[in-house]
This record gives sequence, structure tokens and C-alpha cells, in this order.
Amino acid sequence: MQLKISWTDLPSEVIPHSSNDSDEDMDVVSSALIDTLIQNMPSEIVELDPGRIIMASLLSSRLVSGIIDYLEGRRWGGKYYSGDVSATLGETMAYAVLEKKFDVKFLDVIPLRQVKYLGFSPDAMIDVNKYPKLLSFLGGKGLLFLNARGSYKWSQAWLMRNLKRDLIQVEKVRYPDNFAMLTYLYRDEEWKMMMVVIRP
Repeated sequence: MQLKISWTDLPSEVIPHSSNDSDEDMDVVSSALIDTLIQNMPSEIVELDPGRIIMASLLSSRLVSGIIDYLEGRRWGGKYYSGDVSATLGETMAYAVLEKKFDVKFLDVIPLRQVKYLGFSPDAMIDVNKYPKLLSFLGGKGLLFLNARGSYKWSQAWLMRNLKRDLIQVEKVRYPDNFAMLTYLYRDEEWKMMMVVIRP
């Protein structure tokens, strides 16, 4: 299947980190990211093997076999699946992109969903040092923390709300020396994903 991706970078120093920063500062950063992501759509188009997508779903909370094909023929004016399924699709497609683009092996992805109830854990962690393409893309060694979301339809308000939440959450574990990737999958006539890369 075809996935259209929009990429943008976020340098660590731009993210509010101190008690002197306000909620408005995070709003400004998130708004700028959204504007860039919208303008960059698509930065690239990736062809994903449906079989590999099913394999990637083993890392999330449920298999997606048949779900994507089912959703392909539906109108997207209403909610056709639950938040749990949209979250699973978001994670699954993020893992599939990492494998396709950076040769990341599914067995090397460490899922962290089981501890997500603690409120500060992203979805997964990957050792960047094992993958030359990922190392080159990120420009340094360390860990990559992945946080993935999915929605049944495009909404700028949905993206804004989750982007602010995810930036705060992932910074708790990424800062100051590691990397993060925030991914947002949605369906807008075609499958699309917005991806934010945070570098130290």
C-alpha cells in the first residue's frame, strides 16, 4: 500500500524545558510544526508491503489483518473503528515505515505500551547504533523513542492537542541526549502520516 509522509525536524533547544516557559510557548512551537507538516505533505511517498504491515502489528496491541482492506472501501465521514484500533494502526504503520526506510528489524523494536499507564512512556524504543541508515538520518548515536498515534480522519485540532501532549511526554525520557520520533497516521482520501523528528 502507498503511504504519503510529511517530515519535519524539531531541534531540542526550541522545546520549552524550564519553569519559566509557559503553555503559550508550547502552543507556538506546536502551531509552527503543524504549519510545516501541512506545507510538506507529501515529503515522500513510501510503498509498504501489506504482509510486512501485518508483521509490524505484532508489536502493537492487536493484529491489523483485514482492517486496512476493510477501511479502504469506506467513506471517511464518520467513525468506523475505535480509538484502540486507530492507535494500533498508527503504531503499526510507524513500525512498517521504520523497517522500510531504515531497515529496522521488528525484533529490535522494544514496545513500551505495557507501561504506558504510568503516563510518561512512549510507545517504543530503538537502539539507533544498530542501524547505519537511521544513524545517518538522525546524525548521531543514542536511543530513538517513538510515539505513534492514529485517527480515523484528519483534524488539525486533533493534531495540535496530541502534539503538545506528546512533546511533553517524550521529552521526559528523551532529554537531553537521545532522539524522538512522533508519528500521526490519518486517512484523508489516502493514507497519510505526519512525522516529527526531535534531535538533541
